[in-house]
Amino acid sequence: MIILLALLCTAVPFMLGQRYGLVRLVSPMHLVAYFCFFGFLLKVVVYAARPELAFYRRFVENPWGDQLGAIYLALFILLLCAGYRVACRASRRADMIVAARLVSAGITRKGSLFVVALGVALATIIVILRARGATGLDLALLTSLNTAKQINVDANGIGATLAGIKTFFIIPKFAFVLLLASAIATGQRRVMLQAGLLGLLLIVIALISGDRFELVELSVFALVVYMMLGGRLNLRLLAFGALALVLLGGVSAYMTQLRLGGGPVWAALADQVVGSTYFLDINAAIMVTDRVTPPDLLLGQSYTWWSFGWVPRGIWPDKPAIDLGVFFKRDIMGVHTGGAFNVTGPGEAFINFGWAGIGIGFVLGWAYRKGEVALLSVRGTFRHGTCLLYPILFYPFVQATLQSSFSAFIVGAAAQFVLLAVMIWVFVARYSLWIPSHTRNRSLLHVA
Repeated sequence: MIILLALLCTAVPFMLGQRYGLVRLVSPMHLVAYFCFFGFLLKVVVYAARPELAFYRRFVENPWGDQLGAIYLALFILLLCAGYRVACRASRRADMIVAARLVSAGITRKGSLFVVALGVALATIIVILRARGATGLDLALLTSLNTAKQINVDANGIGATLAGIKTFFIIPKFAFVLLLASAIATGQRRVMLQAGLLGLLLIVIALISGDRFELVELSVFALVVYMMLGGRLNLRLLAFGALALVLLGGVSAYMTQLRLGGGPVWAALADQVVGSTYFLDINAAIMVTDRVTPPDLLLGQSYTWWSFGWVPRGIWPDKPAIDLGVFFKRDIMGVHTGGAFNVTGPGEAFINFGWAGIGIGFVLGWAYRKGEVALLSVRGTFRHGTCLLYPILFYPFVQATLQSSFSAFIVGAAAQFVLLAVMIWVFVARYSLWIPSHTRNRSLLHVA
């Protein structure tokens, strides 16, 4: 029954994405389907054969716990799909592609953009290394960066993650998106080379950050930009994509080995995928439905923690964690070893509202569609370059609301948005639109 629920919850959002999504293969519903496949379907299939790999079995003794968790997660996902479908209105994908290509072709000062991105990335890396007390980059430091993401941990197991400093990594990430979009739209090889070099730099940044999901982000950024500009899959692209995935998978496996120590690299990576709370995770759903009781409910508090999350921990050393994963691990699961468990969007909704939290799924689905349309609209793309925010800001929003917690994303995204807006203002040409007053066909847009 659990496997059938997982299969249904993977297939329904994928079909919605195929029919209504504005970006082929990487619309919000496609992303939900992918996260559901890795976090729900793949894991329960593996657990059926290898029960000892199930992360939740370390904490949940209720023999019906897995069924309850699967039912809750399935209801949340199906309501998310319903919210997306209710928000759907007629849209012309072809118009959006034309607008995205025109704006991408108009990206200016590409040489300066590359130099600025490179300089900011190197400066940020140096600041992080100094904060860690390091004078150089070596294997011992890489191991430390990947095993302990917090410094100055207090008595409650909460420490500084240097998230404020890492915010500046959004500059090379957005530069990669801009240069790749420009290269695809114009066919300039020099710009494609610059984008490739920034891509390699982002792999180094992932190693420094100790976050393997930054490698996932890099691959999604590239795929979204390509599809957003009307790209089509072909054998050459699939072969190049396969090589890129092997490279990123190798780096991810290496980071896993740094964190866990010795042992077969790829086996360690596979264990991390199926034996953790990553993606749209079934383990988290089982654990919250088993452990959370009415007195534990936050009644929406975690969705407001962003209001104080902007205060740096250097100014407020005892600032509470705004990532609900810390609360989930420490207060709900009773594990006080530091760090956090990925609470997931469904898990956060349950911790706040219990079984009524499935209603948050409907709200999220509605927000996904409205955000997708707003960023990819012809008017927004021409006037403000909003389509370029789709991969760099909207995909992380979808990822955070599926895998992480709401307030932690909002705090980081607010700071990032300021930097992104400045970069669009400096490097992206925008256009005014004139719609003839004598026509009722509002799709006849003229670039002035």
